[in-house]
Formats: sequence, structure tokens, C-alpha cells
Amino acid sequence: MAEGDRQFVDALARGLAILECLSRAHHPIGNRAISEAVGLAPSTVSRLTHTLCVLGYIRPAGSGRAYELTPKNLTLGYPVLAGLSLRDRARPHLDSIARETGETVALAIRDGHYITFVAVEQGTNLVSVRLATGGRLRMQVSAAGIALLSAMPEKERRMIAGRLRADLTRRGEPTEPFNAALDACMAEGVAVVRNSWREGVGGIAAPITFQGEIAALTIPVATGSVSEAEMRGHLADLLRREARAF
Repeated sequence: MAEGDRQFVDALARGLAILECLSRAHHPIGNRAISEAVGLAPSTVSRLTHTLCVLGYIRPAGSGRAYELTPKNLTLGYPVLAGLSLRDRARPHLDSIARETGETVALAIRDGHYITFVAVEQGTNLVSVRLATGGRLRMQVSAAGIALLSAMPEKERRMIAGRLRADLTRRGEPTEPFNAALDACMAEGVAVVRNSWREGVGGIAAPITFQGEIAALTIPVATGSVSEAEMRGHLADLLRREARAF
């Protein structure tokens, strides 16, 4: 995985790749699906999942032929989240947006080519979209990811955007919606996506910067209940206001 690097431990990287694969799956999956997702031989995956089970990081689910993450993984992530002063700074803004709109609102940071929700205020509307702290989405299909990308230095933004487009092409997904959303965000200060990562779900996000760290405030919405005009109107204005307040 890191050719020529004698300090790099392949076995550790493979085990972590399996944990990341299960995290992205959002449901139990078996060795065959894991093997295809991470590009490892089934026999290697079988040994690694057995080891992770023994260590308590994953467990058999259902018939025992699939695996899911265990709460033990939280012991690795929560100390990091607890140390993010950005979360404390963002909390009043999340509360304010949630109260005013009734929608769920979250703070997202970049995690490789994904975004991770590090703070979430659940909405009170009956059709508000639920998010989980620690949840992840691909950058190129999420409003938060596009907002984060728009705030990067130009050289880094071009490099990352190129990789994200290549990933879309590899998956057989169109690049035009991503390009259009990024261009609009660069011009308007907010990113809007609809039905890009899941049918019936959209999102709007604005980038923020705190102590040199780029993050995004984002509101996921049910596209059947919230029109694009509402997203680009009231919700966009609200996010711009809160982003400026940072």
C-alpha cells in the first residue's frame, strides 16, 4: 500500500481499511463484500475479520456471515471529538439554526475524500433528515463536502476536485452535478445538492474557518418537502448569516 516505505505496516493498514469499509457500509456485510470493497484476497479478509472480532472491534451480525462495528470503536473517536474546540464554537450556531428551521443541522469536517459529521443537532420537523455524529459521506455528493472544497486554497482545491471527478467516473456517476454545485458555491458562498447521495435527500452547506481549520455548517433536507427555491433562499441566507458570525 506504500511501496518503498519500510516503516509502513501493511497488516495494520489492511485492518484499518476493513474498519473504514464497515463504517461506510452502514449495515452488516460479509467477507466477500469486504474483499471486493478493499481489494484484498478473501483469505486475507477472513483472517483480518477474525482478528478484529477477537479484539472486539467488530462482531458477527445476523446469521454470523456478516460483520458490524462494535461500540469499542467509539473509544478511539470520542477523545478526538472531545478535543475539537471547533465543536464548542459551533454549538450555539447549530442550536440557533435548528430552532429557527426545525431542520437537522450539523458541523462537518474533511476526512480524506469524505466528510465526517462531528456535531449534530437533530431537527424537530416530522420529516427532518436524521444524521449521526461520526457519520460519513463522499465529498463530491454532499453539500458539506462541496462547501469544504470551495474554501480550500486553489492549488489544493484543483487537485482534490480532480480526484473526486475521477472517482465519480470510476463509479459510473456523472460529474456535471458536482461541477455545477462547486461552481455555484464558489460564486454564491453556499453549496446545494439534491438527490445526489440518496433519492429524496438533499443538503445545503456553507464553509466556515476557525483557527485555521476549514469546516462546514450543513442542513440536510427531505427534497419532497423542501423545494430548491427554499434551499437557495431562506436556508441559504440563514447559513450565510451564521457562517459570517464565526
